[in-house]
Amino acid sequence: NRPVFLNGDTPWSLGYKASMKEVRDYLQDRKQKGINALIIQITPSNLLFDTLTHGDLPNFYNEHVFVNRDIAKPNEAYFKHIDSVFALCNEMNFAILLAPLYEGCCEDGWKEILDADPQSVDKAFNYGKWVADRYKHLPNIIWIAGGDHKATPQAMACAKGIAAVDSIRLHTFHGDPGYTSPDGVPDAQWLTLNMVYTYYPALISERLRQYQVYALFFHLRKKKVAMPVVMGESVYEFERDETTQFLRRQAYWSLLSGASGHFFGNRDIWRMEKNWKKGLNTPGIHSMEVFGKFVNKIPWHNMEPDWPATLFVSGRGAFNNGSAPGGDEYATAAFSEEKNIAAIYIPTYRKVGVNMARFSSSVNAKWFDPFNGTYSLAAGSFLNKGVRYFTPPKQYNSQGFEDWVLILEP
Repeated sequence: NRPVFLNGDTPWSLGYKASMKEVRDYLQDRKQKGINALIIQITPSNLLFDTLTHGDLPNFYNEHVFVNRDIAKPNEAYFKHIDSVFALCNEMNFAILLAPLYEGCCEDGWKEILDADPQSVDKAFNYGKWVADRYKHLPNIIWIAGGDHKATPQAMACAKGIAAVDSIRLHTFHGDPGYTSPDGVPDAQWLTLNMVYTYYPALISERLRQYQVYALFFHLRKKKVAMPVVMGESVYEFERDETTQFLRRQAYWSLLSGASGHFFGNRDIWRMEKNWKKGLNTPGIHSMEVFGKFVNKIPWHNMEPDWPATLFVSGRGAFNNGSAPGGDEYATAAFSEEKNIAAIYIPTYRKVGVNMARFSSSVNAKWFDPFNGTYSLAAGSFLNKGVRYFTPPKQYNSQGFEDWVLILEP
């Protein structure tokens, strides 16, 4: 009965690229930094995009996930290692968003291998039942169907197999970037957790419809999709043209757009190559540690996004509507059901206007630095009437970027 925000990391390859000692080292580090949820895949992906092997790669102990690439023949030695990884995650209180049949975006996963087997749909259904039965004793599993690909017959069969055994745990879908789970599987009866996935503005093409993170949350709100939603994937640290401030934007945009979780990404951590440990202490994960502490200090589960702009009335910036480029500076806000607490995230320095009449009583204002986690108080208490304007204490925060969070509370 205690709401938990999933402050997540994305070690997709943890189950097969790392030794058990490395797994423990990684989990201990992330626990210290306030991470409580992980995205992990069972079937490997080939980061060299080798079309001869696709995703059929051995794990750290030189074991393959299936015997002779046959999904009907899980390799017990491979899964015993996976068992140990998941058990340790459970022992250390990490939720696992688990992709049991990662298909791949670019011939790097299992889609092409499965397509070559005429019986793969039936086998995928049985594999789903088998994997659900194997891990149904673990309370920390959340299922991910698909994996970087539009819904395929095999992915849907696997998801149905899981649902036939386990109808209790949450189940989401990870498809193409630029879409949410209900966009990819609108008729899936097993879908109980929504996921936002977008690489805007890093990936913009005619093939990939892209939106900013907050715009996909707004898209869901308009569709009236009544299920919890997490930001599962967006731009990763040290990939493309990201900055630490861009990574923070994704987190605070998600939080103040109605998310129940946000997953941070780092190139070295998701790939788990030999140099992965250099991804343990980066500006990005430092900001996510500060973000997690901030989340735990506000009643996020009782806060509604201020999409109608009845609270946050000026200084919002340009909203991204799916065209490119645009919306990098858009500010998001959320307001508590009790009408006594509000938070506004601004990606760039500006004056913001707040309709104080929306509050039930007078409030105090303070600015939060999202890099070092410190607060700066605005002068005095503010009455709950009229429009009041607030400006950050200075243009640049402690990291030299212009993003700030305004908190209004009793």
